[in-house]
Amino acid sequence: MRLAAMPAKKKEQQRLPEDATPMVVPDTRAISDVGLLLNIALEKGSSIETLERVMKLYEQGQEILAKQQFNHAFAAFQKELPAVKKSKKTSFTTSKGGMMSYTYASMDDVVQAVQPVLHKFGLSYWFEQSQEQVQTQQEVEQQHGIIETRPVTVTVITITCHLGHVSGHAISNTVSGPVDASGRKNPIQQMSSAVTYLKRIALVGILGAACTDEDVDGYAPDVPTDKPSVYPDEDYQRNLPDWTARIESGRNTVEDIIINAESRAPLSPQQVQHLQSIQQEGQ
Repeated sequence: MRLAAMPAKKKEQQRLPEDATPMVVPDTRAISDVGLLLNIALEKGSSIETLERVMKLYEQGQEILAKQQFNHAFAAFQKELPAVKKSKKTSFTTSKGGMMSYTYASMDDVVQAVQPVLHKFGLSYWFEQSQEQVQTQQEVEQQHGIIETRPVTVTVITITCHLGHVSGHAISNTVSGPVDASGRKNPIQQMSSAVTYLKRIALVGILGAACTDEDVDGYAPDVPTDKPSVYPDEDYQRNLPDWTARIESGRNTVEDIIINAESRAPLSPQQVQHLQSIQQEGQ
């Protein structure tokens, strides 16, 4: 008995989800054009200097085109960039023995929010890391009221975040900081903590991402464009626990907090004095 041949399986075509946008592919037609120009120049017996000028003009044109494509993609990316939700919470003991806690966006939170939108517009990021030993001065209290300044060696880590487009253009953002000696971390954990923190700061900075405590589902309320004459007291009180935590832990100085706050509105003299008193109490 002759068995009937089984019908061949049709190849299933891979389909993109309806809401997916194919990644932008750079235009390579100009590469063929310059190759044609070079061939014509060679056939006509052009000099090496002429060929070099053709190549230089081509490279300059490609750089301008790549930058334009990057700017276009980055503008589209920022238009669709969602706010990064702060999902992590930490607490620590202050210098006065109290407990302080605050929420923050981890590196995983940032990557999860930005990665799909980056890929949609042909953007990607990568990091470079280096470290060096830096000589600095540290004040040490020998006896009550007697302070001595001693030279110390500090390990400083530098992280550079590059943001590139498939066209070839890229920008970078570099941040540096000492190893994280807080808590009871061993040397490897101190370095790992600092690297993770610096990577997050560098990535958020280069993307212009915003972090929020609440999930607003893409809705952003209307914000008045006029800058307030004085920093609102209710906003000051709401941000005060986080600012206090940053000052107490040494992550930021009072000057850092003031500069960041006054990018929105000037702090009142009372608010500035209150922030300065927090640092003085911790010393």
